[in-house]
Amino acid sequence: MTSGHQILIVEDEMVISMELAQTLKRLGYGIAGQVTRGEDAILKAGMVRPDLVLMDIMLQGEIDGIEAADRIHDLYDIPVVFLTAHSDEATLQRAIAVQPSGYLIKPFRDRELYSTIELSLHKHDLRRRLMPHLSQPLEPEVPGDVPCLFLTPDWIISGGNANAFELLDVSPDSCIRRRFDTLISLNPSLRVTMPDKIYIKKGDGTRIPVLLSLGAITGAGGSISEYVVALTRRDTPA
Repeated sequence: MTSGHQILIVEDEMVISMELAQTLKRLGYGIAGQVTRGEDAILKAGMVRPDLVLMDIMLQGEIDGIEAADRIHDLYDIPVVFLTAHSDEATLQRAIAVQPSGYLIKPFRDRELYSTIELSLHKHDLRRRLMPHLSQPLEPEVPGDVPCLFLTPDWIISGGNANAFELLDVSPDSCIRRRFDTLISLNPSLRVTMPDKIYIKKGDGTRIPVLLSLGAITGAGGSISEYVVALTRRDTPA
């Protein structure tokens, strides 16, 4: 297993950090750095620009791993995989809200670590290549930066861009992990609803008319790892 990707380790237990570094090297990754505090993680990520950050959630210092990951994502667009021994629902919900690339519960096996890193890198690369395409106007009169949501193969919302959450008037943490079809509002009198009749429910319960455009992100072997749904608002309700 060799990739050459550079990984930044953020872990305040030095023994665990050193063991993790040895494991990553054995799996073929480079070590971009090892820090123990969230504040240092943000600075280090800006200096070395790693390909991925492995971030322990519980850290010493003024900010924890979740806040540090959120800052790194906003500032540098670097994927973050959380490492944690805490799997309680409150921690999980906070972690999901910042849209990490992965989430591993300690202890984990080498193979789990490797597959999570590789999938995170693959998805981040595809999203980075896909987003400029989605940001182009679909038609001359349609503005750029098309709102889009990312869905798992079973249609669970796994993420989205800021324009999508602004259009829906919801926060990411209230939208992620929901089924996409719970956002769709249909006319009960119609047995078949065509694209020009689709509505999406906003956070306050009101409906907005949209056109849905479906794309897909493929993984190894051509299997679909995520769907991409672009939400183009119709100017005139159908």
